[in-house]
Amino acid sequence: MTTDVDELRGPPGTDELSYRATHTVKWKAPRADGIEIRVYGVTECLSEPRDPAPGTSGPCLIEHMRLPASVMVLAATAPAAAGRISWVAPTFYECAGPPVGPDGQDYESVVLAAYNAAGHSIFAIAEPGNWWRAGPNDIIC
Repeated sequence: MTTDVDELRGPPGTDELSYRATHTVKWKAPRADGIEIRVYGVTECLSEPRDPAPGTSGPCLIEHMRLPASVMVLAATAPAAAGRISWVAPTFYECAGPPVGPDGQDYESVVLAAYNAAGHSIFAIAEPGNWWRAGPNDIIC
């Protein structure tokens, strides 16, 4: 998963500046007709400890972790043959924020799966996300 940020200048004669973030998920396989790829945002950081020690961090999603449907939001779909899905986020964090869905919702992680008439594949992690507990000497932007 990648995020490309474009700087958007305001009207001439102003210092107005905004940003547009385009999130893209790519895959190598499957690339067959009749298969749809669905990308989901995961809205909770599922592996963050209850009370992590200061100065520690870790991924929000790890392999083989249970992924409840209640924390998944459909972000985008595309034919598997396309090899990629992109969406434009309506907001962008200048300071290491999470990916944002097309509806403006923050995603702690991003997963995808291949779907056909028989069902779907296991979920692959496109972006595991990260939790972080600031330490005493950390600067929070």
